[in-house]
Amino acid sequence: MAYGLNTSQAMLGSDVNMFGLSRNSKTYAGDTYAAMTRQQWTDYINTFVPVENQLIQYASDPGVVTNAMSEASSDVNKAFTAQGASTERRLKGLGITLSPEEQASQQRSFGLSKSLADVQAQNLAKELTVRRQQSVLGNPAPQGT
Repeated sequence: MAYGLNTSQAMLGSDVNMFGLSRNSKTYAGDTYAAMTRQQWTDYINTFVPVENQLIQYASDPGVVTNAMSEASSDVNKAFTAQGASTERRLKGLGITLSPEEQASQQRSFGLSKSLADVQAQNLAKELTVRRQQSVLGNPAPQGT
């Protein structure tokens, strides 16, 4: 059965609809409705099912949470590395040299701040990712957080 109207049929103005069904048929309405329904189902399968499958994969994959936490940790580490280099340049630019005790104190303080920021970033990334996964599944209330 042809689902497209060819140009010769369109030019001649025949009694065939876009699904290739004759308008003179006794079952024209039912056949046309069935053809239209099949076409809509095919369009749905080709257009929306792949997107739905991607959303289901995203929402049900525990690795998504782990990846989000890893990325958050990586971003914090990059930010603190840049901040350390900036502080070092600033001190050199001012001509300041820290004593060994001052350097140790600065490194301890820096390490504590970095650890706290890393844990906070990972916790926030986990919470938001789980919330987003639950939302995709149609459950706006977070589960198990």
